[in-house]
Amino acid sequence: MRYVIAIILVAVGLLLMQQHTIHKLQGQNDSLSQSKSALLDSVHHYKSSEGLNAAEMAAVRLSVDELRKYREQDLKLIETLKTKGRDIEHYVTVNTHTRDTIYTVLRDSIIRRDTIMEPVRAIDLDKRWYSIHGYIAADTLMGTLNTRSSLKIVETVKYKRFLGFLWKTHKIKNRKVDVVSLNPNETIENVDFVIIEE
Repeated sequence: MRYVIAIILVAVGLLLMQQHTIHKLQGQNDSLSQSKSALLDSVHHYKSSEGLNAAEMAAVRLSVDELRKYREQDLKLIETLKTKGRDIEHYVTVNTHTRDTIYTVLRDSIIRRDTIMEPVRAIDLDKRWYSIHGYIAADTLMGTLNTRSSLKIVETVKYKRFLGFLWKTHKIKNRKVDVVSLNPNETIENVDFVIIEE
């Protein structure tokens, strides 16, 4: 009788360990399939209802070791921040490109250098998203260009449903980010959304 109880306890223990391993492997499989689909899909560009440029990207899930192996430059940047690396759950990288046509009137001005007075054409342009200040002398433009940008990043989380159609569970099905540029002259070229997992 003792042997039967011992065998049953060992069998139950093995079944519980096996169930735990299966659950862990299913989570890793879900993570890999989400990352694969995110890497294979390109960034989806679209215009918001207000006509602003926007982009959408699914999440890539990486462990800390994978981040160290494949995204070493991003990890070095994270380590320079004043937060602890283990407190960071995800990060977003956004590349933008700004293109606009500039129309302004050049005005005559004079620059004094020692005792020589040199006539130049000056440019002063202030817009909401950029400003240009400088002058043109001897067919050369010298000055400063200041650009301003404003991005809104929204994360969307979809949860798995019990039996596929009933109530939501706490398990995450997928994550994605939408990035909207408030500058109408700015185009979002690339979005990179990385989730750091333990």
